[in-house]
Amino acid sequence: MSRQFLKKDQIQLVNGGYLSNPDGNPVYNHSFVVAQQHAEYIVTFAELAKKKDFVGKKADSLEDLRKEVQKALTSNTKTFVEKPKAVTKPTHEKLASEALAFINFQESASKVDKINNFLQQFTVLDEFEQFGLFFEEDIVKLNKLYSMQDVINAVTETIDLLDK
Repeated sequence: MSRQFLKKDQIQLVNGGYLSNPDGNPVYNHSFVVAQQHAEYIVTFAELAKKKDFVGKKADSLEDLRKEVQKALTSNTKTFVEKPKAVTKPTHEKLASEALAFINFQESASKVDKINNFLQQFTVLDEFEQFGLFFEEDIVKLNKLYSMQDVINAVTETIDLLDK
């Protein structure tokens, strides 16, 4: 079996999905094929997950509606003495804003860590796109060639579902 070093633009699917070199000869790299099949699963998972509602919606309660109506009807009281206006606390507001920004940063950093850890499974695709891989002569069929960006987009959209 001859080995050939192929880069990203030298791989194609021909005749219904057979992985081939530019000359149309069949090629195979086990790690690459496994990563492509896993990428197909992840991308399909993300596409189908967009259409799903995993949280559901709480039904409105008739009793809650009655309470709300009662509250609305009894809240028509007249104000004789105005409440004092709240004192502005710019330092307090800045501290609260900074604390919220820090919390959001921590959540974003944690999510990015999860995404990067999950994407370690696809390093062979990244290496293929950057440098290329050695392929052997063998026949394998794939439905589509997925790029690393396809996988990154799918994982970014669904990491909370994939991480479970």
